[in-house]
Amino acid sequence: MEATSTLPNFLGLEEPDFLLIDRYRDILEAETAALAHDFYDYLLSHPVTAAVFRDFSHARLDALIQKQAEHISGLLASHLDKSWRESMRRIGALHHHLGVEPSWVAGAYILYWRHWQKVLQEQVPASDRNLLRDALFRLLIGDLMVQLDGYARASRETDAERLALFDVLLSVLAVPRGDQSPRPEGLLQQICEALPRKSAAVRLAGYVVTSGMGDVLTLECMAGLPLPALQIAKMAGDPCWEALESGQAVIQSVEDPRAPEWIKALRNRVEEIGIFPFGAADLRGVGLIGVREKGYFHRVGSAYFDAFAHLGEMVLLLRNQSLRDPLTALPNRALFLDRLEIAQDQALRRERLLGVALLDLDGFKQVNDRLGHGAGDQLLQAVVQRLQAQLRAGDTLARMGGDEFGLLLPGLERLADLEIVCERLLAAIREPLEIHGEAVGVSGSLGITLYPLDDSNASALIQHADMALYAAKAAGRDQFHLHTLALDEAVQAEAEMRAMLEQALHDDRLILHYQPIVSSAGKVLGVEALIRLQHPEKGLLSPAAFFSALDHPRLARPIGRFVLETALRQGAIWQREGMPLRISVNISTRHLLDARFLEDLQEALAKHPGLPPEQVEIEITESAPLSDMAEAQVLLGACHRRGVRVALDDFGTGNASLTYLQQLPAQSVKIDQRFVRDIINDPKDLAIVAAVITASRMLGLEVVAEGVETAEHAGLLAKMGCSHLQGYLFSKPLPAEDIPAWITRFRPIPRTEDALTPMDVLPPILEGHILRVQEFLRALRQENPFPAHVLEEDAEEYCHLGRWLRGEGALLFGQAPEFAALLARHQRIHQLARAAKSLLDAGDSAGAIVQGNLLELENRLLLAELLTMTRNRSEGYRVKGEGNA
Repeated sequence: MEATSTLPNFLGLEEPDFLLIDRYRDILEAETAALAHDFYDYLLSHPVTAAVFRDFSHARLDALIQKQAEHISGLLASHLDKSWRESMRRIGALHHHLGVEPSWVAGAYILYWRHWQKVLQEQVPASDRNLLRDALFRLLIGDLMVQLDGYARASRETDAERLALFDVLLSVLAVPRGDQSPRPEGLLQQICEALPRKSAAVRLAGYVVTSGMGDVLTLECMAGLPLPALQIAKMAGDPCWEALESGQAVIQSVEDPRAPEWIKALRNRVEEIGIFPFGAADLRGVGLIGVREKGYFHRVGSAYFDAFAHLGEMVLLLRNQSLRDPLTALPNRALFLDRLEIAQDQALRRERLLGVALLDLDGFKQVNDRLGHGAGDQLLQAVVQRLQAQLRAGDTLARMGGDEFGLLLPGLERLADLEIVCERLLAAIREPLEIHGEAVGVSGSLGITLYPLDDSNASALIQHADMALYAAKAAGRDQFHLHTLALDEAVQAEAEMRAMLEQALHDDRLILHYQPIVSSAGKVLGVEALIRLQHPEKGLLSPAAFFSALDHPRLARPIGRFVLETALRQGAIWQREGMPLRISVNISTRHLLDARFLEDLQEALAKHPGLPPEQVEIEITESAPLSDMAEAQVLLGACHRRGVRVALDDFGTGNASLTYLQQLPAQSVKIDQRFVRDIINDPKDLAIVAAVITASRMLGLEVVAEGVETAEHAGLLAKMGCSHLQGYLFSKPLPAEDIPAWITRFRPIPRTEDALTPMDVLPPILEGHILRVQEFLRALRQENPFPAHVLEEDAEEYCHLGRWLRGEGALLFGQAPEFAALLARHQRIHQLARAAKSLLDAGDSAGAIVQGNLLELENRLLLAELLTMTRNRSEGYRVKGEGNA
C-alpha cells in the first residue's frame, strides 16, 4: 500500500462523502452496541475462533465488546485520518498476536455492512441512499485494508523473528567440523549471543543446568543483558524448577510479585522470561529467553524456543561425552574438577566437610600385562561397579586416568564418617574377582584431604590428595592416608631434596665411592659403587641426605645411567691395571622397570669392552617395592643372559623378601646391616641371618653380609657359611683412586684356633634329591605325576642339587679333578630322565623303564662320589685341626 496519507483518495473518498456520513452518523451509531455483540457472537460461534477467546474472562470479553463498539463509532467519525490508521494497524497487529485470522476479520466486516444496509433501507432517504451506501462501502474497505496492513506488518515481523530464530539454529547446526569446530561450551555461547543479535525482541538468552549433585541450577552461559552468576537452589515455586519438574515451558512475567529476585531485577528492560526445560537424569537444565514485549512467545510460538532448549541439551550431551570416560562412563578429570568447585561451595554453604580423594589400584598393571587389556578393562569395570555400590547419593566417582580414580565425598560431619567410607571402599576392592575364568585379586590405596580444613583451591586439594595417596602406597598399600600439615612439610622437604639432587646431577657434583667386598676366606672379590653428593656448603653427603629422591620418576633413569657409566668405566680401568674386581652397582626399581633400562645397560657395557659382563653385578634393593614382578623377572633374566650378575640388596628389610628370593633370578643375596650388626647379642637377628644364609646356600647363591664391623662378627658369619663380607671392619667407602693402595695393604683377618667347619647344608639337599628321583621312577610307572625341574631343557641348573653344585659345591670342590666328572654325571641323570619320558610319551613303557633303571644306577654312583668327596674334605679339616692342636 502507498504511504497511507493518500488512502482516502485511493478509495475515491472525498470531502462530500465524509460530510454525507457525518449527516447520518447518529442513526448509523444508534445500534452500535448490538452490532458489537453480534460481532463477538459471530466469532464465538465458530470453534476455531472461539478457541482464541476460550480463556478470556467475562469482564475481559465485555471490555473487548465495548472496544469494538467504540471502533464502529470511531470509524464513522475518522475520515480515515492518520491517527485512525495507526490505531487500526495496531488492532490488526493485535489480531495477529491473538491468532485471529484475516478471514475472520473480513467476515466481521460483512456484519457491519449488513447492519448498515438495513439502516440505509429503513432510515435514509432514497435520494442519499446510493451515495451513502457507496461511501460506507469504501470506508469499510479502507478500514479493513489498514487493519490487514497492520496484520501483515505484524506477520512479517513474526516471520522475521521466526526466520531469525531459524537462522540461529541453522547456523549452529552448520558449524565447521574437525579442528575448526568450536568446543561445546563455545557452541553454547555462540547460540546465546546470536539470538539477541538477530532478534530485535530478544534481550537475553542463556542456559542454566543442574550440577552433578542435582539440586542447584548453575548458569552455564548467557548473552545480551548481564546477569549475576546464577546459582538457583531447588525450592517450591521457583519457575525454573517448576518447568523442570513439569516438563512444560513456563512464561514468567517480570511484574509478577512471586517472581524470583533475579527476574524482578530485569524490570524496565524485559517484559517476560520464557523458561524452556530439557534433559533427564544427570543432565537437566532450562533455556532462558528474555523478551521486550508481552505476548511475544504466544505470537511467535514456542516450537523455536523448544528447539533452542533441546539444541542446548544436545550440545551439553556432546560436552558431557567429552567429559566422560568411554570405558566406565564415569566423569573424567575435567568434569571432576568442575564438580569439585561446586562441591566446595556447597560444603561452605551447608557447613559440612568435603572429602577429596584419589584412589589407585595396587596390582592392576600385573593383571593387565598377564591376562591382556581386555581383562584389564573388565577388571576396571567390575571395580567401578563395586565402588559405586558403596557410595552414597551425592558422592562422585571419576576416572582420572589408567587405574586412578577421584572421589568427592560431601556432607561429612566428622572424621569417623570418612574412615567408615574409606574402609568400605577398600574392602570392596579387596574382594577377589573372576576374570576370564581366573581368580584375580587387587587392592587399593587411597589418599584423602578434607575441605575446608584444608582450605585450598581445587587444584591444590587434588595435589594434597595425591601426596596422601603416595604416603599410603609408601606405607605398604591397601590402606588410606589423610593429608596433614606434617605430610605437607615432608613433601616440601622431599621437593627440596629432589631439587638439590637434580642440581647436583646437572653440575657434575655426583661422585662414586667404592666399598670393598671380601670373601670369608680373605680374598678381595670386588667393590660396591656407592653414590655421594658434593654439596657446596655442607661438603660430601651420603645417600641418607637424598635417598628417597633417587627413585623419583624424573631422576631415576639419569642417575642410573650416571652410576652405570661411571662405575663400569672405573672397573675397566682397574681391569687394565691388573685388578679384576667385580663391580656392584645399585639400580633403582624405577630405572629397572623403565622400558629403556636394557638399552642403558647394553650401552654402558659396549662403551667399556675391557670389563667382562661377568664382572658386573646390578643390585636391586629389596626395601623398595617392585610394582611389576613379572616384568622384573624378564628384565633380570635378560641381564643374566648378557652375563651380568644380579644381587638382592638390603635383603630382609622389605615386605616381600621370600617372594623376591623365590621369583627373581639372582646370583647373590646381600643381608642388610640392620640384621648383621647385632647378631652377637640379639638371638632374633642371629636366627634371621642364619636362615637367610642357609636358604641361600641351598639355592646355590652367594651371601654377602653388610655392616660387618668387628672380627667377632666376621668369624661368626664365616662359621654360619656366609661366603662374603662387607663393612667398616675392612674399609669404609673409598674414592676410586684409593682402592689400589687399600688392596695392596689388605690382609685377611686371622682365623681363630677353634675354627669350625661351616654348617653343612648338603644332607637336606641330598635327601630332597633322593626323594625326587624316587618320585620320578614312580611317575614312569604312572603311579604319580612327574616332579618339577627334571624334564626341562636346563633343569640340571635349577634342580635342588644342581643349584648347590653350581654354587657352594663349586666353591668347596671346584678345584678337585673329580668335580667335573660329578657335574657330567648329574647332567647325564637329567638326560636319561628326558629320554625315559619321551619313550613313555611314544607308548614304549618298557623302554622308559629301562632308561629309568639306568638313571637310578647313575644316581647311586653320583651319591657315592659326592659322599667320598665330602668325607675326604671333612678328614682334611680334622687333620688340620689336630695339627693345630
